[in-house]
Amino acid sequence: RRIDAAVERIDRTSELLDALFSYTKASDPDLALDIQPVDLRKVIEQCLLGHYPDFERLGWEPVVSGADAPCIVDADRQALGRIVENLVSNALRYGTGAPDIRIAAAPGQAAVSISNPIDDPDELDVEHLFDRFYRADSARHGGGSGLGLATSAKLAEAMGMSLEAKADDSRLTIELRDRRS
Repeated sequence: RRIDAAVERIDRTSELLDALFSYTKASDPDLALDIQPVDLRKVIEQCLLGHYPDFERLGWEPVVSGADAPCIVDADRQALGRIVENLVSNALRYGTGAPDIRIAAAPGQAAVSISNPIDDPDELDVEHLFDRFYRADSARHGGGSGLGLATSAKLAEAMGMSLEAKADDSRLTIELRDRRS
């Protein structure tokens, strides 16, 4: 039992170190990004496919709308993938129901929002949701480090994008928007 507890602590420490490294790298003002046209829709589809077992285990089916046509954004494919991965992982970890994912593409602008039910929106301080190490105790029962959304915000900023959050009607909605449009 003690060995299992020690292994679990080592695993959590390793995850925290990985998250700290990712945050530090994303915060580097000299971060070199490979900005090129990327289909946001495909990045989202790949992420959702990768989490298929998680959705199946929870009995959730994410609803994706606005994904009929490509949604091209100028971004670093890996950084954009990391942002989407963090948003979907948070929806799975802290949500209480399947997420709604809306992709909006219009000439010169693009956005994606991920909205999912949560226990108590009043427990979240959306003004600090993207702060390093922010965790709302009752909403953050999954043991996260509080670095995923902070890293995502830094990566979005480095690509000229923004992340915004709002909590209302028992839902948390996080939107990634291309600020250049």
